[in-house]
Amino acid sequence: MRRLIMLLLALGLSLPALAEHPLSGKLWRLSEQRFVSEAELFAQLPTDGWLLLGEQHDNPHHHQLQQRWIASLADRGQLGAVALEMATTMQQPLLDQALMRGSTATPDSLNWNAGWSWALYADVVRLSLDRAPAVIGTDLTREQQRSAYQEGAPSDDMGELHANYMRRLLFESHCGQLPKDSLEGMRQVQLARDQQMAERLDQTQLNALSGVMLTGTIHARRDLGIPLWLEKPAVTVLLTSVQEGRHEPYDYLPESYPGAPVAADYLLFTDAIAERDYCAELQSSHRKTESSGS
Repeated sequence: MRRLIMLLLALGLSLPALAEHPLSGKLWRLSEQRFVSEAELFAQLPTDGWLLLGEQHDNPHHHQLQQRWIASLADRGQLGAVALEMATTMQQPLLDQALMRGSTATPDSLNWNAGWSWALYADVVRLSLDRAPAVIGTDLTREQQRSAYQEGAPSDDMGELHANYMRRLLFESHCGQLPKDSLEGMRQVQLARDQQMAERLDQTQLNALSGVMLTGTIHARRDLGIPLWLEKPAVTVLLTSVQEGRHEPYDYLPESYPGAPVAADYLLFTDAIAERDYCAELQSSHRKTESSGS
């Protein structure tokens, strides 16, 4: 048994057969503090609006769920465009060319950014290309992000509480390894990306259908990300990996800054994967860089 557990963990797989978590697979509506079915959520999605799915990028369970929901919405005749944080606006002609030919899409044909693991995203991207009326690249290019770092985002009027919280979040999410004088520039990049993605969603014709946006948790949050800048109606679902010893939905409510909007409309609980110590990996990388430079 021990060898089986170690093998599954080494492969980054969850252990549902060994320890079923009571929340896994359940959908929690924050406004009413109750569990609801997927069908109930789908029936209440806004037409000419967006469903934002906030993922943990490296969790394959999240990508499998995205595929299932996209297929379900398509089967129900509700699916509008699928928008991707993982693709920039410059990739739009390639995404348009691949529409209805998802099975033939490759990283080369889409000019896919290697920073987004194709092994994790291939299936959901190909499904979207085959089932959605459009697949939209939403993010800034690297050059545009560099410009935002140096010159600032187009708009910055969320207030100092929001700004301070974002600086702290960026610092902590990078394991406390960022120079503090870089935090403001990185916050401007985050703002610029959220504003760009919101603009792309507002520009997309949905034709009385419901679009689906695949993005990271922070970008999907109503108090921090894209919804702050979005004019079209939207529902945010945060895909939330369960944790041992935390068995109540209230244990997973996102922290935020004073006076912030509620972070999400729903929490969808999923199996976790074996945790990687990204901070240790980052520190090791820094040590190697310093060693090679000495």
